[in-house]
Amino acid sequence: MKNIQPELIEPCEEAESCLAEKLRALAPINDRQSDLLAALEKERRTIEPGEALFEGNAPVNDLYVLKKGWVLSETVNAQGMRSVVRVHHPGDIIGASQVPYASTPYRAIARSEAIVCPFPRQNLVSLLSNSPRLSALLLTIAMIESAEQEDRASVFRRNSAKAKLALFVQQTFGRLRLMNTLLHDRFHCPLNQTDIGDVVGMTSVHVSRTFTRLEEEGGLERHGTFIRVRDESVLSAYSGYIDRYKQLDLSWMPET
Repeated sequence: MKNIQPELIEPCEEAESCLAEKLRALAPINDRQSDLLAALEKERRTIEPGEALFEGNAPVNDLYVLKKGWVLSETVNAQGMRSVVRVHHPGDIIGASQVPYASTPYRAIARSEAIVCPFPRQNLVSLLSNSPRLSALLLTIAMIESAEQEDRASVFRRNSAKAKLALFVQQTFGRLRLMNTLLHDRFHCPLNQTDIGDVVGMTSVHVSRTFTRLEEEGGLERHGTFIRVRDESVLSAYSGYIDRYKQLDLSWMPET
């Protein structure tokens, strides 16, 4: 392990429950609660880069815990314009936002080799019924993701390319560090410039130019598929970034 770059370490590929590792990063859970989560991850499926996990308008029968890789949830409008609504990292539940609905408008596609654990949506009943603490932690994750989405909406309304790209880098780095505490100042990003542009609402050419400007100002560096955060203050001056995984107050949460 010591010879492997921390940026390339898959944080929970071999864990019994990747979802348990994510929730445990927020608050302690006991063995019984870990077992409840592991029951959702019994089946594994490998998805190749570019392969769709499901298409738009698919029925919401199964959800997927992502154990390895990056997966995009995206939409394509009537004019053929693509929009990436969510970038999924290990520990995420793909399809979670669509639990209340009969079908999903999103297409999920792998951007790197991915391992997912499918489970029937109905299996959430046992987990939610048997553990108020896990229910509260899943609710917390949903609220954090909602807060991050609000941060993006606030920045995107300002229509500043530097702010959009800086926020993308900082939010991505923050989410990856939650699951991989060995990360220091850089991370591996398998997304190309078109993907990033479809996340932040910019053309790939504009993404390239904006990356160059942020590099010139000392905020970050790019080395192939790696992004290094050199000076968070430079990026935050544009993005107003708030790390939504820090300074949590979980005193309201049911005990283990």
